[in-house]
Amino acid sequence: MSMDAHGEEEGSTAQQLKKNLRSGNTVKRRAKKDENPGSDDKLKSEPYSNRKTKKRETASNSQAQNTEDLATEMKADRFHPQSTDGKDGSISQVQKKQVPDEDKVKRRRRKDDNVSSGEISKSAPDKKQKSKKRETTKKAQKTNTDTTTDVKPETDEFRNQTSERKKIVNKPQNDTTKKVEEEVAEAAPKHLHLSLSSHKYVGAHVSIQGGLWNAAIEAKRMGARAFGLFLRSQRTWNSKLLEDEAAEKFRRTCDELGFESRYILPHSPYLMNLGSPKPDVFQKSRAMLVEELNRCQKLGLTLYNIHPGSHIGEMPVGKCLELIADGINHAHSQVPGVTVVLENMSCQGSTVGGRFEELRGIIDHIKDKSRIGVCLDTCHAFAAGHNLSEKTGLQRMLDEFNKIVGLSYLKAVHLNDSKGKVGCRLDRHENIGRGHIGVEGFRKVMNEPRFNEIPMILETPASTTSRHALH
Repeated sequence: MSMDAHGEEEGSTAQQLKKNLRSGNTVKRRAKKDENPGSDDKLKSEPYSNRKTKKRETASNSQAQNTEDLATEMKADRFHPQSTDGKDGSISQVQKKQVPDEDKVKRRRRKDDNVSSGEISKSAPDKKQKSKKRETTKKAQKTNTDTTTDVKPETDEFRNQTSERKKIVNKPQNDTTKKVEEEVAEAAPKHLHLSLSSHKYVGAHVSIQGGLWNAAIEAKRMGARAFGLFLRSQRTWNSKLLEDEAAEKFRRTCDELGFESRYILPHSPYLMNLGSPKPDVFQKSRAMLVEELNRCQKLGLTLYNIHPGSHIGEMPVGKCLELIADGINHAHSQVPGVTVVLENMSCQGSTVGGRFEELRGIIDHIKDKSRIGVCLDTCHAFAAGHNLSEKTGLQRMLDEFNKIVGLSYLKAVHLNDSKGKVGCRLDRHENIGRGHIGVEGFRKVMNEPRFNEIPMILETPASTTSRHALH
């Protein structure tokens, strides 16, 4: 056989092998395609519109099934190994991806600590959830833009969220008082806020450190409806002048925080002694009273509380009472519009004012009796012999006061328990309920209608207990 003939035979053999291989591949592909025989013929025989509708129904059912499987698996296993391929959503395509690679599983588990129903909805969107989300967003936008709605807060959290949106008509607040209102809403316990329908105006003597206006801020923080304060250092004769700016700030702060002047009771420095037999002390005391009443007028205050004085054993009590009244008359002639309030004393040493007759003796010498009053201190009264711890003790004391002085002169109350026993004549204040007057004694005080509508000021030793005492 020639070389040409041999070559032709090999070429025909190679062509036959290629033909057989192509034929074999064709058979395999057809065998795989024909697993559902007749499906292609059936599909081609249907109209195009029917095939399109069926395709949509199949995709929709597949998506709903995958969403349900996804939610169930995430709840049970905290991760879902299955997901649709995003094309036809068929079950066969999902089953091909049941085992995700290890890196994806780790990333998924880290995210699953914050998995929520909202994230499930995001993976499988639902029309109802989208609609609810749009409605919620619209309501939130409406609430944020409505700055004129004044809603009464029911919780501390709600009060904090709405405090900046409140619009107070005719009472614009500065940043300081706004902050105080927010602090009060957050920190002050609800039981410290006395009912607005109550006729009792209870507060405490508060510090003026940092400025007189801080006294009003501190009173508001503790939930008080009244307060007392010093207008200057109480242990020195000299003091710097009250600046117009500071006075205006005090008045504005009191107005914004809701404190009326008739419920603010400033207290005189302890050095003042209008009944002193010593000429220098007597003159300094008279000048101090005039200066203090001028401060009250500048601050918009209408009451001023003083300790009557002491004869220090060097003059008769009657003469001392006349000197005190003369000092008050002098101050009245210099400064209009402020009422001087005499505080009852404990009968300690040579002080005057411990007996109601002595208070009456001063009042009798006052020319303008519309500008004189009395503040009853519970500790002082107890130490002077009025047993407020007894059931009828308060009733007897007020009846005596009305008979000798007159309830029309009662302008304020100082709330203090007593470290000493009844009649001890010691001016030693104690926290409410811890002294000899006791809780039951103060229960009667707080329910006494003759103490309505006047400032009731705590002067207890520990300022940290003022909030509890207010309750």
